[in-house]
Amino acid sequence: MVLIPEGPFLYGEERIQEDIPYDYLMDIYPVTNEQYKDFMLASGYGSQKFWSKEGWAWKQEKQVNRPEFFTDSKWNKADHPVVGVSYWEAEAYASWAGKRLPTEQEWEKVARGTDGREYPWGNDFDTTKCNSEKSGIEATTPVMKFAKGISPFGCFDMAGNVWEWCASWYDADKEVRVLRGGSWLNSDPEDFRCAFRFNCNPGLRICYIGFRCAQGAP
Repeated sequence: MVLIPEGPFLYGEERIQEDIPYDYLMDIYPVTNEQYKDFMLASGYGSQKFWSKEGWAWKQEKQVNRPEFFTDSKWNKADHPVVGVSYWEAEAYASWAGKRLPTEQEWEKVARGTDGREYPWGNDFDTTKCNSEKSGIEATTPVMKFAKGISPFGCFDMAGNVWEWCASWYDADKEVRVLRGGSWLNSDPEDFRCAFRFNCNPGLRICYIGFRCAQGAP
């Protein structure tokens, strides 16, 4: 994980000055299949203590015990981001790991730094710096493959590879959660902008959504 210092940054489409008044830690890359497997082996799906009330109810109803594509060789490579996980599964993994999911403000600060840039690497979209539909790969890639696209804080895949679940609700209705970052399936440069907000039902398990974790600083 990398330490993100407290302080202001330029946030959102309007680049308003947003202050995060505390230090925190962020995963350098999305949670991988290898890391998620440890959660499964530790009986993460069978231990209610790691799950929120809503998440446990969802899990019991759906009777899931692994990510949607975890036995599919196209999606289960060790150093690729885990996909096919719902918001509730991501939340449970984070709890098991002693971490949490980031708010969208925390996520965006890590992605764009403090100068309000459009993309993690600067202000111009560059297909060589992230895994997008234009990469022609048509799948996830190793989480540290696109080293030229790291964010100002040194984090990989803040644009591309997989959309990432955030802890924040998308709007006041509190029905869908925020997704950030764009994925291998997207081609529109808009989707990869640090300020771009997407949303999804928390129960969706699909091959282009993953997550990374945050943690309070010691």
